[in-house]
Amino acid sequence: MPVETHLIRVADKATPSQVESILKALVNYGARIDVVVQKSIIATFNSDHIDSIRRKPGVLLVGGVNLRGRTVRKVVKHNSE
Repeated sequence: MPVETHLIRVADKATPSQVESILKALVNYGARIDVVVQKSIIATFNSDHIDSIRRKPGVLLVGGVNLRGRTVRKVVKHNSE
């Protein structure tokens, strides 16, 4: 299966040990963890491991994400006097 980017949503009631278990499993599968924000993880890994990640305690949802190559505009702040 191809390597794809996935969004992993951690349940609100997940314990810190469950979150640590999810992150360790991702690292063991050779995943590249791109972003961890509050209860969401964006990671790139082989799609063969989706079911095993879904079965982890504390995982609410695992879904594919398409991050298209968009340009990010630079925000410049000007002070007017």
